[in-house]
Amino acid sequence: MLLPNTNWFWYTHENELRLDLGDTLTFVVPFALKNLVNLPTEKQLFSLEDTEHYVALAESLDNNGIPLTEGQLVQILLNATAALKFHKPVCMKSWLYKAQNTSGAHFQLAMLEASFDDNAELGQVVVLEQDDSCATCMLISDDFMVSDSKALAKFEIIKVMNDRLIPFLADIPEYKRA
Repeated sequence: MLLPNTNWFWYTHENELRLDLGDTLTFVVPFALKNLVNLPTEKQLFSLEDTEHYVALAESLDNNGIPLTEGQLVQILLNATAALKFHKPVCMKSWLYKAQNTSGAHFQLAMLEASFDDNAELGQVVVLEQDDSCATCMLISDDFMVSDSKALAKFEIIKVMNDRLIPFLADIPEYKRA
């Protein structure tokens, strides 16, 4: 897996937030600049706090049993780190999702069920931040229909009440069990 190092830095270029990963590798963050705050005006190092978020989420996702390629995992980690550092707070939109009897996240992964249709698909999310009442999440499903006319794109940031989260439980291989 790609691990952070001291040569990584954030910068903006051509109306995009980017992360220079060294060795001619650049990661383009998918969030529109209008949704971001505290953007770097010049090179801003990938901080110790950024590294802590990246590594903690990597360890959590590695333990959950979800089948991700290394590239998919790194993309989730970099987008989640960028969201925690730069994304503006989002408004809660819990009414778009069904309340659950059993709620929460498992290894920071959860599912959301759209409320507009009884046969609605589930959207998979990574919980970025959570308090006693609500959670800020990042969609990791490809697309997620939340109403007849609205679809969320992969990596969109969502804020919901905790009772909307369905814990994601995957088959965890024997060697990862305690």
